[in-house]
Amino acid sequence: MTHRSKKWLKWFLPPLVLLLLLLTFTPFAPSNAVRLCILENGHPFAALLSGPSKLSKSEIKNYSGSKRQQHYQINVPFSTASADVDVLVVRKVAKNHFYNKYLATPSYALGP
Repeated sequence: MTHRSKKWLKWFLPPLVLLLLLLTFTPFAPSNAVRLCILENGHPFAALLSGPSKLSKSEIKNYSGSKRQQHYQINVPFSTASADVDVLVVRKVAKNHFYNKYLATPSYALGP
């Protein structure tokens, strides 16, 4: 690499990384709300590696009787004060002209 390209990379890379992190944790999509919830619980690496995926309706009955809520399973479980969590419930809290806002909360299995 030439000196000029290294200098350009030095100034371009940090803002790009900051922008990508901002877009990853802004709750305009349900999966981003899941990542933000994990980050808020103090697990930054689990938030980045979580890979949230939507649970099927047949699996939701183990967590809630309501099939109207969205449940997301994560690849990297994290611990809270109550227990280890690998499923989060997501609900839409606001809709404005720019983006929808979602809120995720940990979900625990019902019964033994």
